[in-house]
Amino acid sequence: MVAATITKTARGTHVLDIHGFSGLRKKQCDVDGFLYSPTFTVSGLDWAVRYYPDGDNHHAGGNSESSDHVAAFVELVTEGAAAWARVGFGLVDQTTGETVPLFREKDPILFDASSEDTCTWGTGELVRRSHLHAGSRYVLGDRLKIECAIDVCSDLLTFDDPPPSSGLPLFQQAGYGKQEPDVIIEVAGETIAAHYCILDARAPGFLKRHIHTATTRSDRKVQISVDGGGMPAQSFKALVDFAYTDALPVVGGLNGAGHKAMIRHLLIAAERYGMGRLRAICERVLCKSLDAETVAATLDMADRHGFKKLSEACAEFMACP
Repeated sequence: MVAATITKTARGTHVLDIHGFSGLRKKQCDVDGFLYSPTFTVSGLDWAVRYYPDGDNHHAGGNSESSDHVAAFVELVTEGAAAWARVGFGLVDQTTGETVPLFREKDPILFDASSEDTCTWGTGELVRRSHLHAGSRYVLGDRLKIECAIDVCSDLLTFDDPPPSSGLPLFQQAGYGKQEPDVIIEVAGETIAAHYCILDARAPGFLKRHIHTATTRSDRKVQISVDGGGMPAQSFKALVDFAYTDALPVVGGLNGAGHKAMIRHLLIAAERYGMGRLRAICERVLCKSLDAETVAATLDMADRHGFKKLSEACAEFMACP
């Protein structure tokens, strides 16, 4: 028996039609070296493709003119908006009209339109220019067509890697949703219902850490009061949801900074409660969501808690011009 977490997404595609491909280089673009597509709408949000004819300078050692690649990124342009989305790029085969995929981000990415560092995502090395010669099936009439596909996540965030969490298989966990919860968690003035077996299997450090302070209610349910250490109740609920589904909820009403803060809370809690898969996911998400305003604080947090990959990503981000 196999069970899967089904997520709701809104998909949109946009084809950037580049005329005069062979003569379009960085010097013909704006000061940032890229060409903007017209805006297009997916899930009620406006997006635009950035096309870098000489590659993205971050992937060319600071000198994009030395790159033999073209680059493509998508930007969330709706002012002040934040969204989680998966992104892919491909080239249109102009002899068949079919799109050949070249880049696909397997993780959902946090887009924050209020931050220059996290409002875009894509690849600095979409394809080598040397592969886009005259007569290529991708370049006809000196035109190159790049297709961007966006899947905006509206309810759950699923992650393919690392390997599935240890503990009860998901279809067994799903069965507990029909049973009366036997654990009530109190955190930040709110209560969260759960099942002892799920917590024991999926968050082994939680019960070990808190069971000595638990009490048994008159209805025989175990009540556990948790000092979240500043962790909001909605973040703690996301942690419990992950124990059941191997997915994180998309929490509405948060801006980009709010989403990042939630992932930081989850990372620390995952380490504390022995949730290795959640820890790996949160660390990877934060590595892809660094911005100039918070990178120093994130580095301090990563060093204090021993998140090596995140520390290295922060150091690399801070070293970039």
